[in-house]
Amino acid sequence: MSHLSMRFTGRTLWLGLAAWLLSACGTVPRELAYEPESALVPFAPGLSQPGAMARWSGVIAMVHNEPARSVIEVVVLPLKSNGVPLQTEQSPGRFLAIMPGFVDPALYAKGRSLSVLGQVAAPVDGKIGEHPYRFAVLDSAKSKLWPPVKEVEVRYVDPFFHDPFYDPYWPRRPLRPLPR
Repeated sequence: MSHLSMRFTGRTLWLGLAAWLLSACGTVPRELAYEPESALVPFAPGLSQPGAMARWSGVIAMVHNEPARSVIEVVVLPLKSNGVPLQTEQSPGRFLAIMPGFVDPALYAKGRSLSVLGQVAAPVDGKIGEHPYRFAVLDSAKSKLWPPVKEVEVRYVDPFFHDPFYDPYWPRRPLRPLPR
C-alpha cells in the first residue's frame, strides 16, 4: 500500500467516524422510530386527523389505571430531533396516551417526560380540575419514558474579576475592631 492511499484511507476512516458520531446525536430511539418520518402528524393538526400516525411527547400530568388499559394525561411539549421532549414554559395543550395493560404510577410519575408513538383517535371531552377540556387521544403503539431530569446549578466565578467593594466572605467574616 502506498503512503498516499494509506493517508487517504485514514482520512476516510476519521471522516466516517465523525459523521457516524454526529448522526447519532439526532437519531430517534428504536422505540419511537417510524418510517416514513414525514407521515407523522404534529400535535395541533393531528387533532383533526383520526387514524393518522403521530409521535407526541411531553410531561406526565396524571395516570388513570383501568381494568384493561392505562390512560396517561400528558402536557404536550415540542420534540427535539432525538425524540426527547424540550423543556419549555409553553404548551399547545394536552393529550391522553392510551396504553394497553397496567402502567405503574410510581414509574410513570407526575413530572416525568414521556414520548409516545401511535395512532390518533377521536378527541375525548374531560376536565382539568373543574375546567372542561377536549383532550386529543393517541392509541400508543410504542412509548419511551425518559430518565428524570436532574437540574444542576452551576456558578461561575471569574478568577480575573476584581471589584474593590466586593467581599466574597462578607456574611461569614468575623467582626474585628478598626485599627486606630
